[in-house]
Amino acid sequence: MEDQLTFGTKLLNGFLSIMVVVLVLILAAVVICLILAGLGFF
Repeated sequence: MEDQLTFGTKLLNGFLSIMVVVLVLILAAVVICLILAGLGFF
């Protein structure tokens, strides 16, 4: 199955994986900032 994937498909899969990681990090940062704001750090 893996050898049937084209270069474009592999590139797209890698890009989407990176985007998922970035989105998770952004969401985590937002949650942490909300917690800090609730505790009075900002």
